[in-house]
Amino acid sequence: MTSGYFSDSIDDTFAYTSWAWQFIEALKEGIIYPRWTPLSFLGFGSPTFILYSPFAFYLVAFLNTCTDSLIVAMNIAKFISFFISALGLFFFVKEFYSVKVALLTASFYLILPFHIFGVYKSGAFISTVSLVWFSPILLFVHRFIDRKEYKYIIYAGICYGFLILTHLVNTYMFTFVLIAFVIYLSMVKRAPKNIIIIPLIITIGIFISAAYIFPLVSEKQFINFRAFIGESGSFHYANYFILPNLTDKLPSYLFWPVYYNTFVSYVLFFSFFLLFILFQILKMNKLEEMENANRINKFFFGTALFSLFLLFGISSFIWDNIPYLKYMQFPVRWLNITAFCAVFLSATIFFLINPFHKEKKRYNFLIYILFFICILLDYQIISSAHIFKEKDILPVKTVNWTMEHLPVNVNVENIVKNADYKVKIVDSEGEGDFKIRAWKSAERIIESRANQTLTLRIRTFNFPGWTAYIDNMQTEIRTKKDIGDMLIDIPSGEHILRLRFVDTPIRYYSKLISLFSFFLMAFLVMTKKK
Repeated sequence: MTSGYFSDSIDDTFAYTSWAWQFIEALKEGIIYPRWTPLSFLGFGSPTFILYSPFAFYLVAFLNTCTDSLIVAMNIAKFISFFISALGLFFFVKEFYSVKVALLTASFYLILPFHIFGVYKSGAFISTVSLVWFSPILLFVHRFIDRKEYKYIIYAGICYGFLILTHLVNTYMFTFVLIAFVIYLSMVKRAPKNIIIIPLIITIGIFISAAYIFPLVSEKQFINFRAFIGESGSFHYANYFILPNLTDKLPSYLFWPVYYNTFVSYVLFFSFFLLFILFQILKMNKLEEMENANRINKFFFGTALFSLFLLFGISSFIWDNIPYLKYMQFPVRWLNITAFCAVFLSATIFFLINPFHKEKKRYNFLIYILFFICILLDYQIISSAHIFKEKDILPVKTVNWTMEHLPVNVNVENIVKNADYKVKIVDSEGEGDFKIRAWKSAERIIESRANQTLTLRIRTFNFPGWTAYIDNMQTEIRTKKDIGDMLIDIPSGEHILRLRFVDTPIRYYSKLISLFSFFLMAFLVMTKKK
């Protein structure tokens, strides 16, 4: 693997590598589930992993132990996830078609220019990893409905839980697909009682991911969560529709003005591709032996069309009325669903071309042309992608622009005024001496000596979980107005101040729930055949 990181997105590249590095450092300090990134916001820190799913960063941390290089580990994580996503699609397609068709479909997934763009240029690191779970969830749902083996509900629930643990936004989108998939199959198979598996799968997934999702729901009130909506800023979803084109109202350096024409070309490609697929679906409807595949094709065709519809301003009434949909920020995220559906539907092409063209050479030629065009486009994407060398990324840059990660009521302008992140004790009131003995991800140890009460202003945001001890006795932490960092009063004399970022009750018990749920599901799978 190259020591450079492929991406054209500067902000996302610096953010993901910074978070991954801080996550790994916290793990090295013995923190099993890191939630605090100490370098963010000029050293004031951030509860990043209260908000962000951790699975992709655990994967990078594991690979980092094998490679001893953060950049190589992130490259491996991204590419191995990409290939596993294709492998999952192979097994899903194989439920309805031959092995050869499934193999061609999975190969098409790997060379689809939209996917290559995501891997090499858009900087969508976590989103790429999360695509691993799409196919297995739907595969297990279909197997349960087809075979009535209850272990598949558990498998689907576990995969859904790991999807939550990987990328919350993609989980939100995919949940609509999952619900529609179950309802559709229940209707066409005239088995409405199958709808009960929807809450079962979601419940299993939520309990598997409890260590992440429960603290997020409980503690989002302490985070600047509404920055996701961006109603007063540039990240409001209505600014990112394909039509109307509002790129002239956005800063020219943002990804949307830069890549607007690229996304328009993908929308046009998928639109024409789906039109061509429609003819293949109509041909397959005449084949009675393909009844099962025909049902699934109709579902994915409708889903693809709906996901494209959400990219246009005409769909605003949906965005405004479905809870939390606006938190997605960018409608083009739905292209991940469009691409997934389109690639699955490409199996109709690989299945139908052979019977309609008796000569094997002609059949192979058509496949070669399709793949060759994709590879040419892929080469153009890869060759034009920017490579961030390791020296450009490490040491990691402090992340100061992800406003949704800020503790609530913090004024970011006041943070910038205190820009020297190397100063750990920003200010002190009263005469005395202090010395920093340790400054770790989730712990600070400071020795103080004073003839009067000393008030230290610590360069760390005060957030639930931070606890202060003076000579092992818990003491109060006050919060600096507007800036949000810590103020701690230390009595006269010689003392040791210890600050620790510990689990709140919801974080602690949610981890136990996740562990218990996972082992319970494993036990049920091993003890029940159906």
